[in-house]
Amino acid sequence: MEIISVEARHVARSMWGNFWQQQKSVRGPSPMNGFARRGDGWSWYTWPQGIVVVRVTLADGTTGLGYSEDGIGAATLMVNEHLGRIATGLDAQATEQIWEQMYRSSIVYGRKGAAIEAMSAIDIAIWDAVGTSLGRPVYQLLGGEHGRQVRAYASKVQPDDDLAEVRRMARDYADRGYTGVKANWPYGPADGRRGLLANLRHIEAVRDELDDHIELMSDAYMGWDRAFAVEMLRGLSGLGLRWVEEPLIPDDVAGHAMLRDLGLVPIATGEHEFTRYGFQHLIDAGAADVLQPDVHRVGGITELRRVCQMASGAGLDVIPHVYSAATLHVVLSQPGCTWIEHLTNPSYWGRDQRVEPLFLGEPEVVDGRPQLPTEPGIGLRINEKAMPELADWA
Repeated sequence: MEIISVEARHVARSMWGNFWQQQKSVRGPSPMNGFARRGDGWSWYTWPQGIVVVRVTLADGTTGLGYSEDGIGAATLMVNEHLGRIATGLDAQATEQIWEQMYRSSIVYGRKGAAIEAMSAIDIAIWDAVGTSLGRPVYQLLGGEHGRQVRAYASKVQPDDDLAEVRRMARDYADRGYTGVKANWPYGPADGRRGLLANLRHIEAVRDELDDHIELMSDAYMGWDRAFAVEMLRGLSGLGLRWVEEPLIPDDVAGHAMLRDLGLVPIATGEHEFTRYGFQHLIDAGAADVLQPDVHRVGGITELRRVCQMASGAGLDVIPHVYSAATLHVVLSQPGCTWIEHLTNPSYWGRDQRVEPLFLGEPEVVDGRPQLPTEPGIGLRINEKAMPELADWA
């Protein structure tokens, strides 16, 4: 299964649907809230939207697709000018060797960020091509379905001054069959004690609206500092939260470990971490109860599987960041993965604002459970209606 070509194209659309536009006007903590003119919602979302779509072609003519974030076009450049050439000519089934060669050859400009996202897209495309050539879904190549029930949790309940609206969003998810719901926080350190108390009222309203069997998660999106986080965890300790996600910036590994050591609320992090090396650091430091790698950031399917196996050895849960077909194939094959995040479409705002998906064939979530993939490979097809510039690849 020789790889004869690796091609990348930049598409100026968000892989998050209308989530990107909505978040720019949402109130809530973020890494930028402490800075003037950047603390109003996620107003720092100023880079152009975009994804990199990679097509891998094998010697038998089989093709595979992969994609990742590519807001400024850097990942597309890296694939076409370097990483794609590294993978070309190699055996597509030698996924570990291909990954290692791409990683080592890009150390001087990579190791995190856009370079690993470029590698992620290539790796996903390679797995898609191999599965398609063999006529088997990728999760079967990864070891087969682990047999445990996989549930999707709904993400997210967003802050609103009207707690009745907050309750409505939570109830809507419950009525759709989700047995896990995640809520974002409205306030951070700059809002002081008043913000802390408002946060508690917000999460109490969500918890009160949900039935007892529904898990409640929360996401601070890197927007708290250590002192504020400690006070929040103390206030939350009796609410039975499944986790508080990214209370601090991802590089404050020691801070996450300190919060976890308090034993008040489980700590989750990892969506902004890259490669098994980054996750080994989190594991060694005892910085998380739940690891949240993103297949489109961590290094693709090959690296996500490694992280899952590392976490299994450490007795940690892996609940990957964001829903995608590639993510689902890994989750189905790894016994430690029984949850998957789901950004619903339409999302929490505007029930009629359904966004045209970039790819067709992604397994649906029905009554809070993802459906089993049946197509060979990853199973995605280019949606020409959403990406007409890739019609020739379709």
